Amino acid sequence: MDFYKLLGVSPTATPEEIKKAFREKAKQYHPDVNPEYQEYFKHLVEAYEILMNPEKRKEYDLKRKSIELKKKINTQLQHILHINVGVLRGKDVKKELYISLKEGFNGCYKRINYVRKEICPQCSGSGASEQSILKECPNCKGSGKIKKWLITIPCLKCKAKGYIILNPCEFCGGEGLISKEVEKIISIPAGVQENQILKLEGAGNEVFGGESGDLLVKIKFNKSKDIEIKGKDVYKKVYVPKEKAKAGEYIVVKNIKNENLTIRLPEDIKDETILKLKGEGYKNLKGEVGDLLIRVIPI
Repeated sequence: MDFYKLLGVSPTATPEEIKKAFREKAKQYHPDVNPEYQEYFKHLVEAYEILMNPEKRKEYDLKRKSIELKKKINTQLQHILHINVGVLRGKDVKKELYISLKEGFNGCYKRINYVRKEICPQCSGSGASEQSILKECPNCKGSGKIKKWLITIPCLKCKAKGYIILNPCEFCGGEGLISKEVEKIISIPAGVQENQILKLEGAGNEVFGGESGDLLVKIKFNKSKDIEIKGKDVYKKVYVPKEKAKAGEYIVVKNIKNENLTIRLPEDIKDETILKLKGEGYKNLKGEVGDLLIRVIPI
């Protein structure tokens, strides 16, 4: 809804002109006079209050200007270049996230920061300014694609848009997008697997006239070189002095939940020996827990 058109004044109208126009409209459409125009009168009041407030009017003018420019660009694109704006999709953003085995076992929430492309607030993603001129790309003739050998590839000159912009938006340089660092809270499910990808729909790169891509988070575990995970089972190396590697001796190891476990060693150990602790391993998304296998290595 255009508040200026609603009141019947120009966008450059003075406060006095706006006040006069509102009074004339109010006399005609006040609910006491015409009850059927009650909803219309509410919009008149809203328009008057916003346009009479300098700060609110400035904010409204910027929003109105952005909407009008976007409509203008869309009309030009569809009419001149025959482009079906609205079938595009922004690129996915990929990021690795390192977590501890304990966090993966129990599940947790993690705060992540990453950079994505967002619609330019100055030109609303069109890449154009009021002074811009749109011209059909001479390289691809407005199709956004060119044939190279036996395949069709995106036109590099216009970046697959099919058009080039003269006098582009100065804020984004005509790209229509700006890089912005964003922060998200991501939920890590209990039993998440290493290299599993968690998807946050719509959190990837934005694109003018289309839908945003996704944020794809690949899970990695923080673990030492002495720890290995195979499915649900966790293998952990423990080095024991030879004089202690005999029956009756006890060693203390930590499980993936960082709890101390006391283990009694079997008969004299001369070579690497594996001790299995049932139910002390990792788990899968179904909640099934594996074992902790201690590789006792006498040194």
